[in-house]
Amino acid sequence: MTVAEHLGRSAETVRFGVREFYAENPPHIVVTVLIPRAVLQALFMTLLGGVIGGPELREYAFVGSLAVILPLAGVIAVGEIPGNDKWNGTFYRVRSGRMHPFVIFFLRALPYVLLGVVFSAVSLLVVGALTGMGGLILRLVPLLPLYVLMSVTVTAAGLAAAAFAVGRRADVLIGNLLSYLILFAGGILVPPGRLAVADLLGAVLPVRHGLQAVHAALAGEPWLGHAALEVVVGAGWAAVALLVVTLQVRRAHRHGHDDFT
Repeated sequence: MTVAEHLGRSAETVRFGVREFYAENPPHIVVTVLIPRAVLQALFMTLLGGVIGGPELREYAFVGSLAVILPLAGVIAVGEIPGNDKWNGTFYRVRSGRMHPFVIFFLRALPYVLLGVVFSAVSLLVVGALTGMGGLILRLVPLLPLYVLMSVTVTAAGLAAAAFAVGRRADVLIGNLLSYLILFAGGILVPPGRLAVADLLGAVLPVRHGLQAVHAALAGEPWLGHAALEVVVGAGWAAVALLVVTLQVRRAHRHGHDDFT
């Protein structure tokens, strides 16, 4: 394919992804259900931090809460993409096209990246206002691009988890498990260096390095290194997703059918 053909197919895939997103998540559901759920979760984590450690930990938890809600879009909801192809029996059409199935899944997942950013931005304003952290809101607004980065890396991990759904003996618990691991190891409430297991998992999971970048920037310390590590983690999860989908496609080609049992 020429570059123009690639661009045209990619643009059409993105448009399809947007239509698919709205079919699964109508605007009134996004406004009345998805966004309020994310805000309430961020509010809960912020208040929990205040109960456990007072005002200082409340602020720390507030910063982390804006990231802990990203898996609601980038892990849980993004599973609908390969899930739709699985249950509708359309994966064979995806794998037989001229674009790699992973690229198709990624382009269709872009609305979920944006949804995660919306979750963080709205929660920043609402939860920050409700908990009296107006000054911190102003300091965090310039750092929203780091939450955009985390939304991308979380979605990459979510696609890796969801990729198992296109194959046999798919485990629907993988996405939920990944979300809980991000909550545990992301440094949301417990700063890095307190729990060895969390540090070990956090090193290879999204959010941990991104949040370190945010906290470093707020403290006036160097943060680009942490952000670069978040990029590396996201690229690693994208590679895992690519590998899993490629293996599923090869198996389907070898057997001549898609077995979803």
